[in-house]
Amino acid sequence: MSEEERERLKAKELLKQPGVALNSAWSQANTGAPSSGCFVNVFSVLIVVGFVLLVRACSN
Repeated sequence: MSEEERERLKAKELLKQPGVALNSAWSQANTGAPSSGCFVNVFSVLIVVGFVLLVRACSN
């Protein structure tokens, strides 16, 4: 399976099940693995920023 076909199938799956994007972003945020999907990258950054803000709010 080519990389383009894999990306197309992932995009199709994201449209069908929004929870997949959360799981994918969460796993990439935990492992630090880069992806080629823009939405997943942005979501990963938001998860990390949200976690940092949560830690700062709880530590005060």
